[in-house]
Amino acid sequence: MIVLCLDFISMNSFYRKSIAFWFILLILAILNAVIREATYKPLLTPFIGMWAHQLSSLTGIVLFFVAIYLFLKRVGTPYTNRELVAVGLMWIVMTLIFETWMNICIRHLSILDTIETYYFWKGETWIFVLLSLVISPLIADKIIHR
Repeated sequence: MIVLCLDFISMNSFYRKSIAFWFILLILAILNAVIREATYKPLLTPFIGMWAHQLSSLTGIVLFFVAIYLFLKRVGTPYTNRELVAVGLMWIVMTLIFETWMNICIRHLSILDTIETYYFWKGETWIFVLLSLVISPLIADKIIHR
């Protein structure tokens, strides 16, 4: 853990590029949500409840994977598997901060309502999108370096 903190303090080029890339992931997430809300959520909700959010989580994971794959393929900076995990964890933290801020300040949800978006046992799938931020870089790297 100390080594990861030291890596972030030194902020090598891969970490800087990864922080900047997170904003692309944010744009993709917002586009994914806009498409969900404008198209298939109104159609699916009366018939199959929250499946629109579950479908949106799946499309989000796929979009993130493709973007991460393209980022790693073109990053032009060497990295290790440990750095991939560190970047994935950093993306999760950045996403949690943004998502919590958005839910509380923009959507006016309570802290409890915000926490409930992580209850996978109640059908919420957001936690899997977050986990994909750590797993996707490792899988994409394996595909790139076959």
